Amino acid sequence: MKGLLLVGAAAIALTVACTPRRTPTTFPAPRNPAAPVVLPPLVMDTGRTLDRVPPFQETPLIVWGPPPDGVTHPERVRTYDLQHQVTHVRFDWSRQAVVGTTTLTIAGLPGAAPLSNVVIDAGDMTFKTVAAGTTALKYDYDGKALTVHLATRLRPAQTTSITIEYDGANRSKGAYFRPAKHIVWTQGETEDNHFWVPTYDFPNDKTTWEFYIWTAKGERALSNGKLAGSRAVGDSIEWHWVLDKPASTYLMTTVVGNYTVLQDKPWRNVPVGYWTYPDSVDAAWRGFAKTPQAIDVFSRKTGVPYPWSKYDQIVIPEFQYGGMENVTATSQNDAEILHPAWSEPQANSTGLMAHELGHQWYGDLLTTRDWGDVWLNEGFATFMEQVFREEDMGVDEGAYDRLGAQEQTIDADRRARRPIVWNKWVNDPIEVFFSGHIYPKGATILQMLRHQLGDDLFWKAMNHYTTSHAYDNVVTDDLRKAFEETTGKDYKAFFAQWVYGAGFPVFQVSSSYDRAARRLVISAKEVQPRDSLTGFFDVDVDVEARTDSGVVRFVVPVRNGTGEAGTNLKAPPRSIRWDKGNWILDITDFPRSTSMLRYQLVYDDDVLGRIEAVDVLSQRPADPAALNVLVLTTRNDKFWAVRARAVDAIGAWGSDPRRATLAPMRGITAALVAATRDPDARVRQSASTALGRLTFTGTTARDVNIRLREIARRDPSLIVRGAALSSDIRLEKNAAIPLAKQMMEAEVWQNVIRTPAINALREVGTPEALQLAQQYAPAVQ
Repeated sequence: MKGLLLVGAAAIALTVACTPRRTPTTFPAPRNPAAPVVLPPLVMDTGRTLDRVPPFQETPLIVWGPPPDGVTHPERVRTYDLQHQVTHVRFDWSRQAVVGTTTLTIAGLPGAAPLSNVVIDAGDMTFKTVAAGTTALKYDYDGKALTVHLATRLRPAQTTSITIEYDGANRSKGAYFRPAKHIVWTQGETEDNHFWVPTYDFPNDKTTWEFYIWTAKGERALSNGKLAGSRAVGDSIEWHWVLDKPASTYLMTTVVGNYTVLQDKPWRNVPVGYWTYPDSVDAAWRGFAKTPQAIDVFSRKTGVPYPWSKYDQIVIPEFQYGGMENVTATSQNDAEILHPAWSEPQANSTGLMAHELGHQWYGDLLTTRDWGDVWLNEGFATFMEQVFREEDMGVDEGAYDRLGAQEQTIDADRRARRPIVWNKWVNDPIEVFFSGHIYPKGATILQMLRHQLGDDLFWKAMNHYTTSHAYDNVVTDDLRKAFEETTGKDYKAFFAQWVYGAGFPVFQVSSSYDRAARRLVISAKEVQPRDSLTGFFDVDVDVEARTDSGVVRFVVPVRNGTGEAGTNLKAPPRSIRWDKGNWILDITDFPRSTSMLRYQLVYDDDVLGRIEAVDVLSQRPADPAALNVLVLTTRNDKFWAVRARAVDAIGAWGSDPRRATLAPMRGITAALVAATRDPDARVRQSASTALGRLTFTGTTARDVNIRLREIARRDPSLIVRGAALSSDIRLEKNAAIPLAKQMMEAEVWQNVIRTPAINALREVGTPEALQLAQQYAPAVQ
């Protein structure tokens, strides 16, 4: 499952045992910069130098947030084994009810005492009959659980079948009736499927199942597994779906409605289908197009071919999540998948598609045994999403995805620090999912292992883990054991620090270069707040020094909170990277001169190194050299996110009164106006937004307003048009209202014009602006 507007995942590179000193690796000197930049002469303030190294920042660099509220919920104790389930079901629109008959085949657990009663989860239902064959059974019901009293005790390994005829009206969980499109869909995770079908509703059991779903003529029904057949029954159609391999019952699904089914090319004879609305065929092809490619990538990487009989994806309306990985039949939020061509790349749905597909291995084939270990589902799916992004779009995009996850994890620990193995919640286990930890930090841990081991050994360990637990439930220790058995290494300390512990390292890093000895020494110490949840992190950190005579890389082992290593250089360092590649989840304070960061921003071949340089230089608004190189970066870096980050940086200088007096506004404004012509819509959007936050008058203001109006009317991306209109409103206030009225009249996908315009009108706050905002506010609710 993926939350709405979730992005990214993180990656870390560490080792768990001391490593011997390594011989530094030397690379040729860079011949071509990462971006085609020719640096102009710098205008320097009197007495200021490019080579000045600032002091460390004040500590603490992070304050951990309090743990999330909640009480411990231990794993549910199974008393029987659900072996197969057959359900006949129809949905009654007049009562918003689910009406059905289900037969559960159960077995006693080996070594357990004989059972006299069987507890079946069933939420807010009434029952017409409960029987074993033709024998009626007595039962008790408390609105949540149906306790069936067996006619004879069920011994270990003995099987029996229980048939329940049930009715559940006015559904508010489990089954959702959406009248706008006359579609019914179900949602199980975490424990909601028992609100539409009585079953064992906890992930620590696996079973096979069948659904016979009745629909009106002209409608279709999708469920798990293969379509075994369909037949007309009076005015209805019965659809028979069969899942012949075991899965956890929260992955059961049914969707009923008027759908068009698009069949893509099969993957190795596995059918691949996309279910969409009849008027959205082109958008569905756009949103799902890369599915076969992703199936191939995941099968090849894991060494485990796609493990199910088919793969369908279906768009559903008014879904509370981004997607749900129902086994073989993923539900996708229609607003996330069905987007117009002009909305890309901002609205690209490939990440969501890849995330939910990754779950078919991690979440469906292998399933967490308890919600406290659900990072084994969600962290793995996020990692697979990252893997496909890197394969599909290149190393830079993959690295930027990792960075986004690191930033998400850091923000999560600022709000509420907790380990990713966590079984505490208040009302519902879904609370564990969306604290900001299990998705990005889970992927971070896997990227850490991948970087540490190298791709070949990492994927060998992943294959061992996957094949050893296929069609079964897992806990975190199963993963640790699989990596130990594959590599021969002890991973107990690694898991104690990164999985069962919380937080991450915060480094103070310093460098010293002895010109006479031509030796560079890097020293580091950890300064994060420590307690019972967060201690020291033993990591091996990749360091890169760029010189006029070549590039040298070496490793700094950090143990018990400190680390130091050095290397000989043929020439003085022009730039120094701590954690080359940004594999470690951390916060680092590494003071370096503007000269070094300027060189890094121009010559670093790693996109995350250039982004780091942008971020650090953005904190130096009084330094003309920092501004000069950031302005050049807004138009010259080869990667869109570096340009966008530089746009945001200089835009922040111009919009902050404390900084604007230190930076030349005319140069900032000219750079932002130029960035509104960037080939990438994401950069144009950032630049258009930044212009609306600046303060200026006279000719400059007039030129900016003209440019913003031009963008609002003509940019190929309506998302950029919305950003430009909102900026024009902020700058021109009531003078922009005629243009706003004209543009807000049109119904546009996801209200990408109206929503930013309404926000800007409310900020302006004049009676005319508020009246216009109020006029369209109901349309964007």
